[in-house]
Amino acid sequence: MDPIALIFIALAVCLILGIPVAFSIGISVLSFLLYQGYPSPIVMAQRMVDGARSYTMMALPMFIFAGALMAYGSTPRLMRLANMLVSKVPGGLGAATLVTCGFFGAVSGSGVASTAAIGGIVGKEMLKQGYGLGITAGILAGGGVMATLIPPSLVMVIYAASTGVSVGDMFVAGIGPGVFIILLLILMNCIIAKRRNIGSGEIITYTAGDRIKIIADALLPLFLPVLIIGGVISGVLTPTESSVIATVYALFLAVFVYKELTFAKFIKATSESVITSAIILFIISSATPFGWLMATQNVPQIFTQSIINITTNPYMIMAIFFCLLWVLGCFMETICIIILITPILFPIVTSMGVDPIHFGVGMMANLAVGGITPPLSVGLFTACRILNCKIEQTFPDVLYIVAVITVGAIITFMVPEFSLFLVDLLK
Repeated sequence: MDPIALIFIALAVCLILGIPVAFSIGISVLSFLLYQGYPSPIVMAQRMVDGARSYTMMALPMFIFAGALMAYGSTPRLMRLANMLVSKVPGGLGAATLVTCGFFGAVSGSGVASTAAIGGIVGKEMLKQGYGLGITAGILAGGGVMATLIPPSLVMVIYAASTGVSVGDMFVAGIGPGVFIILLLILMNCIIAKRRNIGSGEIITYTAGDRIKIIADALLPLFLPVLIIGGVISGVLTPTESSVIATVYALFLAVFVYKELTFAKFIKATSESVITSAIILFIISSATPFGWLMATQNVPQIFTQSIINITTNPYMIMAIFFCLLWVLGCFMETICIIILITPILFPIVTSMGVDPIHFGVGMMANLAVGGITPPLSVGLFTACRILNCKIEQTFPDVLYIVAVITVGAIITFMVPEFSLFLVDLLK
């Protein structure tokens, strides 16, 4: 049997059997090493350690912890600000939810955390106002997956660490597409709300004093993404340093400013962050020897030749990659896809002259589509768990959300200027 085929067969079998992704990757790599007669699997352990001890990867657990801490006091204030900003828009609560997801994504960098935090606050209220399960779940999940694009995105940090591109450039490049897709979702929400007469009685009038108070309350949480992104872009802080400062800042707000973080809640936030971080880092560690094998066995070159045999048109090749990433996103977690596929696709796109920053942002947008498309759809499952419903109950309305995000992802993936204009502007 061809050794490369053995890797993918072993990986596919393990995933079908329901074995956790990290173990599935490890088993496939170990199968290859034993089949090839490596005297000792110590090389696998060495590669796993190399994958976990990256300085950039140290930012992941701190960003996750900062997001967990921001749930205490900051999230409701961001929600009130979003409600005020879109109070006169048809379907105001849905629009406010999308805006808040954007705010929260800019704070936590985690799509699932964004969906869970915001969904717990507004999910039931959206159902009361007649949004329906499909639209409600779609808005929560769709707003949540935007955290893959809106900095400081955790998956952007992983992509940057895997490819060696600038984290700061990735953060800047994701702003335009992220805001654009959220605006598309808000437009779609307004159209549906107007046609179905959803939330017609939810308009709230704000006095000048109310507006000033709401904005003032939200300023401190909103300063956090400014601190993170500004520090990284300016070069004053590394991503790891900015993640530590973000955690300290979030802890300060939760304990001393809003005084909502008790010791029990602190332990809960810490334990959840540790578990999430351990899972992500274990997957990254397991995938590092996988990427090493792909490189040593010339898989990118083989894959490149196979693609060239089909077409040499760069746009057609990018379209093939778009479809590949979309399909993978329906069945695998975003982080796993980035770690497994990047070592294969990255050399191909760079050899084609595609800007690595543009490809990275396009990849994030594409994976956002996969993150809300069944059957896996971690974001949609999270929303359904909050709403206490089954995923099939969200059809067909949730497909409107999928379609809108797909349009935004196609534009981002196929038009380099869309993601690079801010990067070029700030250089």
